[in-house]
Amino acid sequence: MTKEENRSYIKKSESLVKPRDITAIAFLGDFNRYLPKKVQRSIMRKGGGKIPYMGFIVEPYGFFAAFRILDTAAARAMLPDGYELADASLFKNGEKHPLAILSAFSTRTSAFMGMRLECYVIARKRETGSLSWIIVDYRTNTNSHDPKNGFCGYTGDPAIHTTTPYGELLVDVKDPAGGGDFAARADLNAGVTEELDEELWVEGNMCVDYGGALKDESSVPFSLIFDPVLMEKAARIPPDKVEIEANAFLNGIIDPKRPESVAVFPYSQHFIIRQDLKDRRIARKDDLLREIKTFLDRGKLKTMSGDDLKKPIFRGMATSFFVNLAIIVFLIVLLLTR
Repeated sequence: MTKEENRSYIKKSESLVKPRDITAIAFLGDFNRYLPKKVQRSIMRKGGGKIPYMGFIVEPYGFFAAFRILDTAAARAMLPDGYELADASLFKNGEKHPLAILSAFSTRTSAFMGMRLECYVIARKRETGSLSWIIVDYRTNTNSHDPKNGFCGYTGDPAIHTTTPYGELLVDVKDPAGGGDFAARADLNAGVTEELDEELWVEGNMCVDYGGALKDESSVPFSLIFDPVLMEKAARIPPDKVEIEANAFLNGIIDPKRPESVAVFPYSQHFIIRQDLKDRRIARKDDLLREIKTFLDRGKLKTMSGDDLKKPIFRGMATSFFVNLAIIVFLIVLLLTR
């Protein structure tokens, strides 16, 4: 993409993210979490058919810490069917080995806004031979959805991802339920811009799936759509300039306080997820550019709205009301006829 095309893409992806709808979706989503998982999945499928694109914007200073996997058998058990562990590296020409990644970032999307801490195991899909980011766990201070838990979220309090005037990046996430704390700080001044490994960052993000604590047979891999220039370079922070104070993730599988390498993105990253694809995977870099052109060529797009969640909630409330009313009437008639 040219700079001008990239600007157009950014403006249009930003237009998919509307704070007023995010607020309504966050409020109404709390009702949907009480619905049966089957009904929740039906809502997501129908919503995906009506709303072709979801915007996903990662704010500056997205943090990615890579750890060498020490217990490959335990890591392998976390993968969904059809995947195998893969050797990978954050940076171009880096030493490749079985890799787990912890990331912390602030985001605005079409459905939620807040901070997320995500844990991945890097795998290879046997069918295609392509790399894949497998999300095995996460914490967030906002609403969320995943195939295993349905509508969920609010699992990090506090959940901090911010910078200081001393050039530090601060991450501090605590799990109120216990078992999911992470805290780190990184010296941004020590960062040096380096080329990223294209296979991991471009190819890998075209196949994202769920495993570990989130593994579920209903999960379907999805693709992020983005300008590949987003994944060309990042700031490499030396491991000795990163202090991990707490890390309760992947206990026994990695050395939790010794990352092999750390990458920080000092700029916003604009992604979209196309929800109306029958095959949600995108195979090659050319496919990314084709999908972006399709996105830019489409006219006015329907965006996620609180109204889309109000309807199933109100239908459920109305059904419950009439069922209860019918039962009451039946009982009254039964008493009067005795």
